[in-house]
Formats: sequence, structure tokens, C-alpha cells
Amino acid sequence: MKNFLLFLLLCVFLSCKGQNGTTEQTDQIATSFQFLSEEVLKTKNKEELRLIRNEVFARKGYVFKSEDLNTYYKTKSWYTPNTSVKVTLSDEEQNYIDKIKTLEGQFNLKGNKNCLYYFGLDNLDFFPLTSDKFLTHKYSNDLDKIKLEELNEVVEGNLCGGGTVWDIMYYENIKYQLMFYTCDSDNLYLKMAILDDNEIKDFIQLYGSSTALYGDAVTSGYHDIDFKLDKDDLEVYKIFKVWDEENSTEENMYPVKEVRREVSKYKLTDQGLVEL
Repeated sequence: MKNFLLFLLLCVFLSCKGQNGTTEQTDQIATSFQFLSEEVLKTKNKEELRLIRNEVFARKGYVFKSEDLNTYYKTKSWYTPNTSVKVTLSDEEQNYIDKIKTLEGQFNLKGNKNCLYYFGLDNLDFFPLTSDKFLTHKYSNDLDKIKLEELNEVVEGNLCGGGTVWDIMYYENIKYQLMFYTCDSDNLYLKMAILDDNEIKDFIQLYGSSTALYGDAVTSGYHDIDFKLDKDDLEVYKIFKVWDEENSTEENMYPVKEVRREVSKYKLTDQGLVEL
């Protein structure tokens, strides 16, 4: 009888041990993603950094626009692609990606340092770039030295006959360009052009003149466009305003007030602009 009880206790022990082993294995798989230290990241080449950075998105099921990334991550047992996923990043993940992109930037910019991203590394108050900061012309003389001379014909055609364009940052295939020009009775415009292998992929309006909602822009309401660009993070604001009739005076007959604003957030990646 005593031997039988010992046998039962041994079975229970082995069973629990087996269950704990399974749990530990599951936990290990779930936590297998590691944030590498900066010292380790500095030992990686450009392609390795790209894969390490994009693994953060792959772990969330993101389906990449570059087929080579999809092919690579499909070999990983943990990758579950989801075309409808909307990626959100924790502060830790965002800081990790930013750290890797800074290291990648050293590779991306070795061939040509004439871009706003690199300019911002030497001028710490340049980013975040806003319309107010840009239109003060504080850096106009410096930026004039790195403006683009050769333009994509579609980009050039959007300048209303005159304007200036700079590379914001670029990868092997994807380029982001900042366009500044006047049009429509000297109204100022800022746009971002996204090029893929020098072909226009998209335009994003960053700043521009008011657009009437219901005919008369002054009395019926309108919206303004504004932005904030922080290296590879972009926020675009659509600000709705109406005539503030109650505060109208002889000196200011048509004051306005903000009624709401819509914010679109983007990430400038080597896959193109990713909406967050």
C-alpha cells in the first residue's frame, strides 16, 4: 500500500512537471521578442537593422508592402498576417524603433547628406518642424544650400510654376520630399510628396489656404490645414473654423473661432507612409 501511494505521488509530480514545462515553453514563445541594446544594434548591418525594426510591426500581424519582408516573416512561426490590423505602438516600442532608425540613418545618409533629416541632426531645434517655424525663414539660407535642383516632373508640375523642394529623408526606394510654393493669388502651400522609385506614390497637404465648406468661406465656415513633422513622425491637422459673430467689431468684422479639429498621424517608413 505504501509503495502504491509513493507511485501515485510520483505520477502527480511528473504530471505537474510536464505541465510546468509546457507553460514555461509557452511563456518563452510569448516573450521571445527582445529589445536589443544599442551596443548590440550598432554591430548590425543595414539590412539586419531593417529586419529588426520591422519585426515590431510583424509581431502585431502587419502585412508589409514589400514582398521580401512578407516572405521573410512568413518563415517565422509567430507571424500571423492580418490585412485589417491597425498598428499601435507602446512608448517602449516607439523609442526602440526611433533608436534603430537613427542607426539606419547613418547608412541611408552616407551617400547624400542633403536632406532635412540630416540637417535636423546638426540643428537640434529644427525638429519638430511646424508651419510657424518654417515660415519664419530662420533656416532659409541654410536650406537654400540643400534644395533640390532636379525634380520629378509630377512634383515640378505641382509647384504652380515656381517653388522649392527638399528631400525630407529617403531610403533605397522611398523618398519623402517637402514642397513649398505659392499659388492662387499668392497663397502659401506646403505639401509632402512620397516617391517610390522616383514615381509619385502620394501627396499629403501639410499647410494651405482656407477652403470654403458652404460657399462663403468667411460667414459659413471653412477649414485650415496645418502640420507637425518630427523627423519620421507626421501629424496633419484639419482645423474647422466658423465666423465668431458675437465678437465681431468695427476693427475686426470677421473674427473666427475653432469648432473642432481632426488629426491624422503617420510614420515615414521604408514601406511608404503608414497611417497610425
